[in-house]
Parts: sequence; structure tokens; C-alpha cells
Amino acid sequence: MNELTAFLQGGQLSVSRLLLHHYQTLKMSSEELVVYLQLSDFASQNNDFPDLAVIGERMGIESSQIYALIHQLLQKKLITLKSSVNEQGQAEDHYDLTPALTKLSVLAVQDAQVTQQALDDNQRSAVFNQVEQALGRPLSPLESEIVANWLDLDHYQPELIQLAVREAVLNQVYSLKYVDKILLNWQKQNITDKESLQTYQKAHPRR
Repeated sequence: MNELTAFLQGGQLSVSRLLLHHYQTLKMSSEELVVYLQLSDFASQNNDFPDLAVIGERMGIESSQIYALIHQLLQKKLITLKSSVNEQGQAEDHYDLTPALTKLSVLAVQDAQVTQQALDDNQRSAVFNQVEQALGRPLSPLESEIVANWLDLDHYQPELIQLAVREAVLNQVYSLKYVDKILLNWQKQNITDKESLQTYQKAHPRR
């Protein structure tokens, strides 16, 4: 048996990248992380209440330290200790590792929301900048409100607004009313994005 075969036969443990990226956010120490991974490894082998001495041997520390680390994980509500009754009517304890995963899921959603908000803010800023460039001057408060309403009330896609502004510039009409007219016309034609606009323009070429 060569080294690669021996390595592959040792098995693999799937670890969420979220756990590696955010374990400190969960206030999990490096030692607690290793203990959590050890518990995950045993759980993957259908052993959800492993011998702490074995984990201690793997980590090279006393089982009493493992107990203390698990107690900290329990206090931080990253794992829970549950009991159930087996088929023989005997009580059995087992570690539930899902609380940490639930917290990670919440963090993942929050990260996605922050990323989306940053993207939305950038797109919003790009729309205002393009309108100002088309007019050749800063927007007045009333004009800013009109552009904001396109985004917030009419729910036009930022890309569609930018295309409408470009259309107005090509027609050499530098007016928000004209841009608004373009957007309303596109809305009547069920044009909601760049793709649907291109489809419409192919079906209705300019003469």
C-alpha cells in the first residue's frame, strides 16, 4: 500500500468554510474549534458521544481539558447535550452540533445581505452619476427625488434607467421628463431589463 492509498483510505471529513471563516465570530477559540471538529468526525462515523479520553489522545491533552472545552462550547450554546432512550429502554447521551451550524447560517444570510446592499448602493450611485453626466450638472433636489422614485417607487432596474438615459442622450434630449417617458413606454412594452430591451429592439428595428 502506497502513501496515497493509505491517505485516501483514512477517509475525509467535510468541513464548512463558514466555520473556518467565522469561528472567531462565534467566540470559539482555536482549541474549541478542534474539539468541535473532533466531535464532527466521530459524528460522521455514527458516534455522537465519543470517549473524551480518545479526543484527548488525538489532541495531545488531558481528557479533563477536553471536558472543560466541551463545557465551554455548551455554555456558548454552540453544541448541546441531549438524552434519548434506546430500544432497550436505556438513557443515552449525545452531542448535538447543529447550534453552531444554525448560528453560521444566520451569519451567512447577514453576509449576503451586506454584500447585496453594497451592490445596490453602488448601482444606485452609478445611476445618479450617469444622470448628472447626461445633464452636465449636479441634480437639483427635485431631480434627485425623481431619480430616487424611479428606483424606490417604480422599481425600475438601475441598468434599465441607465439605458434610458443613454437613449435620451443619443436622441440629444437632456431632460428627465424625456427619460421618464422612455421608461414608461418600455414598461408598457414589458421591457424590464437589458435582455428584454434587446429582444424588443430586434423585433422592432428602427427605420
